This record gives sequence, C-alpha cells and structure tokens, in this order.
Amino acid sequence: MRTELKKTYLSPRVEATQVELEQGIAAGSACANPGDNSNTVQQEWTDGPNDSRTLDW
Repeated sequence: MRTELKKTYLSPRVEATQVELEQGIAAGSACANPGDNSNTVQQEWTDGPNDSRTLDW
C-alpha cells in the first residue's frame, strides 16, 4: 500500500520595505549644465577630425 505525505499549505504573502533616501539616487554625483562659463547655451555641435583607424575587437 502506498502512503502519501502531504505538505502543510503556506499562503502567499506580500511584504513592502520603505527606504528613506538622504538625497535622490545618485543626485549628488554629478551636475549637468548646458551652458558655458558665461551661461550661454551652445546651439550646434563642433565637428572634430574623423577617426578612421582600425580597431581590434
């Protein structure tokens, strides 16, 4: 005769963890400024020389 062992049922549960940040995520790492020292925004990109060397991957 074959006997089956049943496992006890564990109902699913949802947990939430509240995390408070001192600042934002990576907010203190960098500062983006679209202008130069005189706060003027550059409207166009400056083209540099073309780089046509062969790269080994």
